[in-house]
Amino acid sequence: MKIYSLQIKFYILILVTIFICHVRINAQDDPVLNYLSHAGDYTDIYNGRIEPIYHPSIYENLPYYENSDFTEASVIYRNNYYPNQKVRLDLYKEQLIILPPNKRYGIILGSQNVDRVFMHNRTFVSLNPPKESKIRNGYYMQLVEGEKVKLFCKENYSLRQKQITSIFDFSKRYYLFFNNRYYPVKNKGSFSKLFPQYKKQINQYSKSKKLNFWKDTEGSLTSLAGYCEELLTSTDK
Repeated sequence: MKIYSLQIKFYILILVTIFICHVRINAQDDPVLNYLSHAGDYTDIYNGRIEPIYHPSIYENLPYYENSDFTEASVIYRNNYYPNQKVRLDLYKEQLIILPPNKRYGIILGSQNVDRVFMHNRTFVSLNPPKESKIRNGYYMQLVEGEKVKLFCKENYSLRQKQITSIFDFSKRYYLFFNNRYYPVKNKGSFSKLFPQYKKQINQYSKSKKLNFWKDTEGSLTSLAGYCEELLTSTDK
């Protein structure tokens, strides 16, 4: 009986070994398993809907940030950091598209799971402001991140018909986040209304720094927002 039992165990061991080898061989030819093996911990970020493409014969001035090419970026997605990614940002559909390794098509990432995107030496955040703020959900460029104030830039695209093609029109707006509210800002007057107690300092600073809100809107607003952060922080000390 012992000899018979040993024979059964021996045959079972052989069958298990054959099965494992068979699975490994088949896995090498399985594109899904190959992809999962290659992607590793990145499978979560590479899982989503395929991006529909804007056909250049139908659309003009495509609504991607900078250009339609995939560019190097780092993404914080579901609180996980993913460096060295290939992405592009669609500012009309408010979608971040990521290009998985060895693929020719982009995958749309759910904006509710995207915390930050670092691309083109810029930082983008996905905001979902309350309805009373009267500003849209989407990807905003963060220019200043202080304890008291934050400055955001929103690049907007709208679509209109142009003869036989459609063209995307571009506009840009700036918002200051203060006391849990978003305020549109465009010049030093906007800041003086928000911080009337510092109106004199704001005017003096704008003059001394030669801020030009018409020719250099972004640079001037960024500089003044940083200064207001200093004023508000110093007051609390």
